Amino acid sequence: MNKITVTKLPKSLIEIQVEVPAADFAAFEEKALGEIAKDFEASGFRKGAAPKEVVKNRVGQQKILDRAASLAIEGSFPAAVLENKLEPLGYPEISVMKLASGNPFEYKAIVAVYPEITLPDYKKIAAGFELKEPQVTDEDIKQLKMEKERHLREHLRQDALAAVAAKTAVEIPDVLVERETEKTMAQLKERTPQVLHMSFEEYLQKLGKTEAELRAQIAEDNEGKIKNYLILQEVAKAEKIDASDDEVASAAAKAMADEGGADSDDANDEQVKAYYRESLKTEKTFQFLENNFKKS
Repeated sequence: MNKITVTKLPKSLIEIQVEVPAADFAAFEEKALGEIAKDFEASGFRKGAAPKEVVKNRVGQQKILDRAASLAIEGSFPAAVLENKLEPLGYPEISVMKLASGNPFEYKAIVAVYPEITLPDYKKIAAGFELKEPQVTDEDIKQLKMEKERHLREHLRQDALAAVAAKTAVEIPDVLVERETEKTMAQLKERTPQVLHMSFEEYLQKLGKTEAELRAQIAEDNEGKIKNYLILQEVAKAEKIDASDDEVASAAAKAMADEGGADSDDANDEQVKAYYRESLKTEKTFQFLENNFKKS
């Protein structure tokens, strides 16, 4: 029978010392030798058919002892935990103290366990808090309604665009898809370590995809986005939807002010104005589609 000594250490650590009797450890040695012999290859013998003495001489006593120690720990540590009603957190740190053939096997394991918790009078503490009836104002109701309407409108817009796209015949230029896909892949490779704190290769493993599979998925997504963009552009052209210079200037100036008073010259930059012109035109096009929704 194993000799087990349990010692409490600071910070909810427990040290478990286990001594496996020599006779029991000899059985683990025999089992270890059998396992090693099963996969052992030696000239003149089939794999796994070499006599155990030949195996022992070839692999050396230390390899057998190391495997026997592993088997003894696997067999005795869970029993020691169960016998002492311990609740380990994580894996133990094992240190072999005595390992020699014909002797007891000794090791110690240090493992974290669930800490002892002394609770205060939590019912009394909870009773000190008062759950008041919330005061809902007309403004709260108005804000909630506006937020729900915004979500509903956005979903309907995307559903309407998808329905139009499903019946739109257009051949998307491969060069556009490829260009957007290259841009997306480059951004992913650059930002993955910064945002997710892992390499791009680890990110692929998490996804369970190869780089080629991820690229194909992104290309398919980009093709859909480009198609939607082209459809909105075509609807805007057909309905003569555009944004005036004054609207563009106003939108750019407001955005700069919201950003804390960015350089006002930025609002006059041609690229900035082009961005806001496209944003306004897209919004107006969605509004045009929305005006055709059935009202209920």
